Amino acid sequence: MLVLTAALAVGPWSAALLFALSRFGQSPPDALPWTVIGLLGALLGAPAAAAAAHLLRPRRTAASAAGAGLALAGVALAGLPLAYAATVPVTLLVLVLLRALPGERPELYGAALVYVGCTILANFTFDSFLPLGDFFLVNVGTFFFGVTFTQRDRLHRFGRSVVYRVIVAAAAANVVAALAVGTPLRYVAVSFLAILVSETADTEVYQRLLHRRWLTRVAGSNAVSAPLDTILFTTLAFAGAPFATAAWMIQVIVTDVLVKYAASLVAAITVLSRPAWVPRPPGG
Repeated sequence: MLVLTAALAVGPWSAALLFALSRFGQSPPDALPWTVIGLLGALLGAPAAAAAAHLLRPRRTAASAAGAGLALAGVALAGLPLAYAATVPVTLLVLVLLRALPGERPELYGAALVYVGCTILANFTFDSFLPLGDFFLVNVGTFFFGVTFTQRDRLHRFGRSVVYRVIVAAAAANVVAALAVGTPLRYVAVSFLAILVSETADTEVYQRLLHRRWLTRVAGSNAVSAPLDTILFTTLAFAGAPFATAAWMIQVIVTDVLVKYAASLVAAITVLSRPAWVPRPPGG
């Protein structure tokens, strides 16, 4: 019940946080695009639907009402942009749509939604960097990519072909989203390449670890894909830029890899805390 309430309540605050982080970019936006607000709401719909599956209708209705009320109260009391409240109806819509699907499809489409959505949001913040101390420089998009690795790993229970279809869908969706907001073609091409190469490598490593424990599968596959994705994107996207010195690239690459490991580990442990979410190895 708390998970469902929280998924709705944090929507406007997630939008506010994302906007604040995007202001660290080379070309900070004046406002958060409606498409990004809607995408945040859709992402929160996946955990909301998973939580709702274990609740009877009265408790599900009460949790939804409480979450929506808290979200709207937060917007009003904190003076957040009214547009951020749009996350609430989108989250509720995705919840309803996912719960209407038969069998294991809610889990399949929920994980795919989070995976594709996080890759789009990661590329939305691709040029936003947070300085941490004297050395570390965190790309905001890294937080999202850390989640994508674990979400994609959850899809392996549905077969390798499903994983590859979702990877291609994510790459294509990123191209469409990037072109829609005027992202330079260089970044579009580099993002497409980095997703395909790193996710393919991750998938093949994970497939070879199918009979291992969940955390072993996640850690082993991410050990390959995280540095591969970071090195490919950072070097190809920013090489030649005035600010992209060798020292700057080393800062970004080292920090991004560490943050991706940490984010994916947190996501993996979160999945592990709910046994029903853990992908089982064949015959397990």
